[in-house]
Amino acid sequence: MTIDKRLTGGPITPAPRPIAERICICGCGHSFIPSRRDKVYLNNQHANYGYNHGKRKSKNKNRISVEKILLKNDNVLNKHYKSERNTKHVDRHYAILKADGFKFGYHIGKSETDSIEYYYTYNYYYCIFFLDNIKMIKIFKR
Repeated sequence: MTIDKRLTGGPITPAPRPIAERICICGCGHSFIPSRRDKVYLNNQHANYGYNHGKRKSKNKNRISVEKILLKNDNVLNKHYKSERNTKHVDRHYAILKADGFKFGYHIGKSETDSIEYYYTYNYYYCIFFLDNIKMIKIFKR
């Protein structure tokens, strides 16, 4: 009988192997030896980063792109409204706003007063009218 059999009281078995080394799936590239079979992140900080920059970002991708367009529209109206001081409204050519990157299909609200349609952004609202067959925009501050 060998010494190992006498100490353990049974046949010699290999020591249990630890779980194989893995690479964190958050994208950081760190490798680690997990403490559990189902552990895929290095720690909670990496799990939060992976969720916020992976799954959550892809879920809200459309909303984020629309909000960027709405913010850009509001900034364009802000630029044109502030260019003229001490006025209640500013008139601009439709083509000028379009050239500045304004997207007329995106607004947060719409109302109609006396058959005039007003479109709302975050801080401004505007209406479209024609002056001598030229398409114009009238910008108001909310």
